[in-house]
Parts: sequence; C-alpha cells; structure tokens
Amino acid sequence: MNEWEFLIGLGIIALGLRTASWWFHSWQLREYRWDRMLEYFRTYDGKRNLINLWAFSGLFPRPQISGRIVVIIGIFAALSVGIIIGLHEVFVNIENWRWGWNWLKALIVWERTLWLTIPIAIKISAIPVWIRKKSIFREAGEIIAEGTNITRIGITGSYGKSSTKKILVHLLREKYGADAILTNPGNENNELAIARLIKRNERFFIDPTTGPKKKFFVCEVGAYKKGEIAQVCQFVQPQIGILTGLNAQHVGLFGNAEKLRAAKFELAEACSEKIFFNADTPALVEIFEDHEITATPIGIKKSAVENISSDFSQTTFHSYGQDFVLPWAGEFFVSNALLALEVARESGCTIEELSPFLKELPPLDRALHTKELPSGATLLLDPYSANPDGVLGAISHLGKFQGTKIFVGIPLRELGKDSEKIHREVFEKLKEINAEVFWFRHDYVKIAKEILGEKFFHGDDLKKLKRMRKEMGKNDAVLLESRLPKSVENLF
Repeated sequence: MNEWEFLIGLGIIALGLRTASWWFHSWQLREYRWDRMLEYFRTYDGKRNLINLWAFSGLFPRPQISGRIVVIIGIFAALSVGIIIGLHEVFVNIENWRWGWNWLKALIVWERTLWLTIPIAIKISAIPVWIRKKSIFREAGEIIAEGTNITRIGITGSYGKSSTKKILVHLLREKYGADAILTNPGNENNELAIARLIKRNERFFIDPTTGPKKKFFVCEVGAYKKGEIAQVCQFVQPQIGILTGLNAQHVGLFGNAEKLRAAKFELAEACSEKIFFNADTPALVEIFEDHEITATPIGIKKSAVENISSDFSQTTFHSYGQDFVLPWAGEFFVSNALLALEVARESGCTIEELSPFLKELPPLDRALHTKELPSGATLLLDPYSANPDGVLGAISHLGKFQGTKIFVGIPLRELGKDSEKIHREVFEKLKEINAEVFWFRHDYVKIAKEILGEKFFHGDDLKKLKRMRKEMGKNDAVLLESRLPKSVENLF
C-alpha cells in the first residue's frame, strides 16, 4: 500500500463513518423501527437521503449513547471488518483485474452499501433487545403485583395524552402530595420506558412503611402498532383508563384506521374498574357504541360546560356548578381538563377543591403555550404537536389575534393515505384566518401554493421571515408549529 492509497483510504473511511453516524442517528430518532423508517422514506427528505452521497445535514450528526446503540455499533463494526476483508480477497482473486488498489475498491463498496449494512446490524441487535425486554416486562409485572394501595391509571389516545396527564397529575398532587404520585416524564410512553420507570421506582410500589397510604401511578401509554398497548397493560394492570382522542395520527404505521382504533381500545379492554373517554371525539363514541364495555363519556356537551372563553394566556369555563380557570391558552384544552377533573373526582377530590387546584396548574411546555416578544407581539409555541387536531386547534387560537398572523411549520408525518386530505384541511384553515405561511419542507408545497397563493412562502426564505418578525407589533402573533429547524428557533 503506497502513501496515496493510504490517504485516499482514510478519506473513504472518514466519509463512511460520517454517513454511518448519520444513519445511526436517523434510526435512533425513529426508535429503530422499520415501520417508521419506511414512512420516512415516503417523504421528500427520506427519498433524497436514501440516494444521498455525502451531503447529509450537520458536520457530524451522531446518535445519543445508549445500550442499544452500543450494541448496534459493535455489530456494524464486526460486519464492516468482515465485508472489507472479504471484498479485498475477492478483488485479489479476480483474474485480469486491471485497476489495482484492492483495499480501496473494498472500502468504496463498503461505503456505498452502508444503507444495507446498518439495517442488518439493527435487525441483529433486535434479538438481545427482545430477550432483555421480556425480562424487564416480567420484573415490572412482579413489582406491580406486589404493590398495595396504589391506583393505576392508564392514559392513551392519538392526541391529548400528555396534557391530560399533566392536569390529572397536578390535581392529585395538590390533594395527596407529590410523594403520592408517580408518572412517566415527558413522552417516555413506550412499553420499555414504562417498564424501566416501574423498576427504578420499586419502593414506590412495594414499600408500605414509607410515604402516603394512598398512591397513584398515572401512566401515559403510546403505541405505533396493535398489541403494544396490550403489552403495557399486561404488566401495569390498569384499573382506570382514559381515552383522550382519536384521529389519523400514526395511521401510516398501524396500516389503517381500523387497526389504530383497535390498538387504542386495548387500554379499555384491560382496565379492571372504570373507563372514561372523550365524548367530543366522534371516532371514540363510535368505538364504545360498537363494543359491550361500560364506559363514561366525558365532553363539553356531556358535562354541560358553559361560558368557554380563551384569551392569550388562559381558558375559562363553567362546569359542575363551578367556575374554572385553566391557565393555558386554547379552548381545545377544555376536553382534556374535563377528563382529568372527572378522574380526580373519582379519586377522592371534591369539586370545591378542584377549582382552586386547576387555577394553580403549572405552565405547559410540551403543547401550545405563549410568550411575549420584545416588540409586544405574541409568540405561540407548539413544539411537540404532531397530530391534526392539535395543529388545527393551535391555528384556531392564532386566528384570535387581530393583527398580522404568521404560521411557521413543517408537514405532519405518518398519516398514511389521509395525509394529503389532512394537509389540505390545514392549509384551508390557515387561509380562513388569513395567515402568512412559512413551510420548512418540500412535501405538500404544490397544495399549499394552490390554496394560499401569495400568502405561502417556502421556508428557505429566512430573510423574509426575519424582516416580518421585526415589523410585528402588539396585536400580531406568530405560531411556531412542531419541531422546526434551529435556524428558525434562533430567530425567536
């Protein structure tokens, strides 16, 4: 191997490692799931990156360190060494091969086939992960079985899970104290995260000598396919269930709307005592009408809610003979609040207690919340909303402002065959409120231009967005929807 061959080889290895790191990061973002990666490859960015050479975003994008990624990298390294050595031997033994530098040829083939090698490594890593998962699920189930005086509450739905959980946890903490409540943080709501949470908090479940006599485990449960909620319910054994809402969120992963409905209904089938569901969602009403399961419908009409009003910092309503102040902006939060209030009442809180409890609810950081810009304009932040109802609700709230309205967003993902229809609804709603729209992806641009015309701007035009932000005043508002590029966040 001469000097040039060595230097070129190092360059190919460096490019290959950068490409591999980007793919590790991409797989990790999608929880190493093949269904989520396939949905990603249906998007403009996914198609582009599938045939990408080296023009990936970021200097050296890399995944967060975890046990799973270490295993994957180890398997990938072993596969890479075997592939490179094997290819070298093949090239050496090919007769009449005019071009030398066999190591370089092996490295080039290795680098160009990373898209295949990495999924193989991920597939192999699933074997020890599956074995470990089964062990953790069994251990979590044993801990739950030994628990005493603990009410287990499961919450699921296409949207509204986190906000309903936050309201309910706050109400119960106000009544029984922080030590009496255990819940999963953020959106750590898959079966493995929940099982690990139970294991980390074993004393909460099985130590009767410490802490309050009455305890609550409030568990938000997410899913991407049928059977995952049932898996959680096997070891959590929920007594009370809450179904918050149902729409096309992740329907592309479930396969169709029927499978999505069946998956969410697994919580209702598993609950041993009571089930509450959002009666403001027609799809949920239909499900419970079709199944012989006794459940309590909770909704604006069912709960005789009156005088709903939302300004730029809070939402007020009247129900149960009480006036309630929900310190979050957005009328669409009322349905979630009603579910939480009813379950809190079922858990021992009185109506007279709940009104002052709700008024002290902490700010929301994982759904729509507001900030005031130096110019006096209002910034609406909705960074974690990725479902149609949440986005449409945020747009409705943006429409309450009298001045200039700016929407900054990206496409919704994993909506399956309903995707185009839903994005048309989003753009029509934006047209209805006369918003200026900045779109930071290539998907659905044609539809947006057709509906919004001159009000639509592709997200690459940051200069225009920056100029409009500087011109905003007291009655103006800008909505940042979903997880936007850092370049946009830095503007605000």
